[in-house]
Amino acid sequence: MEADATAWSDVVSDALVAADFSFSRPERFRGRVTRRRLGPTSLIAMVAHPHVAVRDREHIAPDAASETLLSLQLEGRAEFRQDGRAASVGPGDLVFYDSARPVEIVAGPGYRSLCFRFPTAGPGGHRRPAELTATTLRGAHGLAPAVAGLLTGLDSSTGGRAGVAAQQAAELARTLFDDELARRGLLGPDDPHDALRTAFDEHVEAHLAEDDLTPRSAAAALFVSPRHLHAVLAEDGRTPAGTIRARRLDRCLADLADPAAAATPVSAIARRWGLGNATRFGQLVRARTGRTPTAYRRAMLR
Repeated sequence: MEADATAWSDVVSDALVAADFSFSRPERFRGRVTRRRLGPTSLIAMVAHPHVAVRDREHIAPDAASETLLSLQLEGRAEFRQDGRAASVGPGDLVFYDSARPVEIVAGPGYRSLCFRFPTAGPGGHRRPAELTATTLRGAHGLAPAVAGLLTGLDSSTGGRAGVAAQQAAELARTLFDDELARRGLLGPDDPHDALRTAFDEHVEAHLAEDDLTPRSAAAALFVSPRHLHAVLAEDGRTPAGTIRARRLDRCLADLADPAAAATPVSAIARRWGLGNATRFGQLVRARTGRTPTAYRRAMLR
């Protein structure tokens, strides 16, 4: 989707993350964003004139699940600022940042990038993500060339192979993250709480459409008490109920924005993902997007 300065915030917020934007030459600004949803991951291609994006706490839902974004710079230069660090990247370089924490991105002239968004948790997933955010990963070192090649190939892939490639990209990106942590002496011993959070997130993803998915049922499936599960997730600043609700809302918004589901009633989409209370569903969508479900669908399909 192409946009000028007035529409850029909505376009990027819907495709990537919500943020405030500023432009040195707003009257001349033009940008284009293309998003491919591949299961729980997304690949976002972006071309834009210079701009600054600032994502503050006000843009982040209290129970938002942490997702990792891996940006591959294709042309131009950019700077990413998060967790007290600043990473300057040029063509071929990569940089990680976390969707659940504030970040500032400065895009320079000729900016073009691919951003791969995937759940932070995963089998053997990385730990202590704040240790490597906003750190430049040069395109010629370690696993970076393999990851860059996989992302560019994923951008042009089609059919069922794209989903398999996306899963491989997520696992390779996590491996790249862990390798960089280990190389820098930052990878600590395995934390059993990390394993429980990973198992919980995977259980939620696998059972989102089931009406009986609750914090209590998830705790029982993981052989822990609801109180222990709540305490472990609280270390990430989230709750079991909030995580389930946020992931269900993510699926609903994806369906509302999908042209293939345009004929499916809004109420049916909400019920499909376990959010059958129409009033509550409307409140959740408005809190996340600033629009009613119908208005959000209309804006996305427009």
